[in-house]
Amino acid sequence: MGRIFIILVVAMVPIGLYMYFFIKRIFATFNAPVEKKSIKILIIAASVCLAAMCINIFSVTAIIVLHIVVAAMAVQFVNFIVKKIAGEKYNALNIWKKLYGSGIIPLLISAVLLIWGYFNMMNVTETDYTIYTDKSIREEGYRTALIADIHFGVSVDIEELRQKCDEISGKNLDIVVLCGDIVDENTGKEDMEKVFEALGAIESTYGTYFVYGNHDRQPYSDNKLYTERELENTISLAGITILSDETYTINNEFTIVGREDASITGDSGRKTISELLDNEDMDNFILVLDHKPTEYKENSEAGSDLILSGHTHAGQIWPANILFQIMKFDDAVYGYTKINDTQALVTSGFAGWGYPIKTSAPAEYVIIDIKSR
Repeated sequence: MGRIFIILVVAMVPIGLYMYFFIKRIFATFNAPVEKKSIKILIIAASVCLAAMCINIFSVTAIIVLHIVVAAMAVQFVNFIVKKIAGEKYNALNIWKKLYGSGIIPLLISAVLLIWGYFNMMNVTETDYTIYTDKSIREEGYRTALIADIHFGVSVDIEELRQKCDEISGKNLDIVVLCGDIVDENTGKEDMEKVFEALGAIESTYGTYFVYGNHDRQPYSDNKLYTERELENTISLAGITILSDETYTINNEFTIVGREDASITGDSGRKTISELLDNEDMDNFILVLDHKPTEYKENSEAGSDLILSGHTHAGQIWPANILFQIMKFDDAVYGYTKINDTQALVTSGFAGWGYPIKTSAPAEYVIIDIKSR
């Protein structure tokens, strides 16, 4: 833990340095005596404080500062282009120079992005997909709701969640699937019970199925607010079926495979998809629930038809979603993917983690119509 703290502190140095020159430019624009000792100390102190706010990178203050830094760097690049194009005429661009020097543009950009991100997180929308299969399933198909990553307590309260559950109940569902991280380390026992009670009340023909995410059992907390047994009992009492490396078949034609979370157990700590499908009828439609979008290749080779996941929050904060795609932390970050005959969907989640801001994708629940061709 100490090593991680040291790494974070070192990583804050360039942010502090950049903020020093950014703040100094603002002071100079308003003709403050920036070479005066007291002003220098003030600028240094402000820069250090802003950098220190970023040590907890999952705090709202860190997100605000980082947005300002990135926006300021973008505006600085624009100023570089303007200088190159204007040449000697640059000195005559008084309005632009004042706007650039004052720092108002990155502050406004950051404010707009963060307000929009807050609105985006707090307004859960419906996203729809239609998935076609060559498997022989009933003519009307199976309408499925996918919910993941509520991280209860970050954004929606219990009344808002109940309203959304009522909304989802009206979608004429056959199946509801909960792909993990419904609760997390900040969710108390009473709230955990209310959340699963609300989710268990969603109406569907064949019931609700749950797989664990990496936060549900509060593994990252030294002071857990509920036990694993209490969590399991609560979910079961709500009428929700837990699938932990288990399968469940509907109508002898539709098999749901629920996997343990690879983020917690590691791939060696859970059954392989081949082991889980070993005794299953592969003429059935195979729906795999896996909190973390991983092992797409193995699922394709094993004959899975559709994989549903969450976990990524679609990056939550742009451009993290682009970085996640480049760095390949998971097999997908958001949306639809096809791997040979296997299809996969990753939801951005009902909310997010750490702070109520989401700029990379909408907060959502997903309605999937699975139909035979």
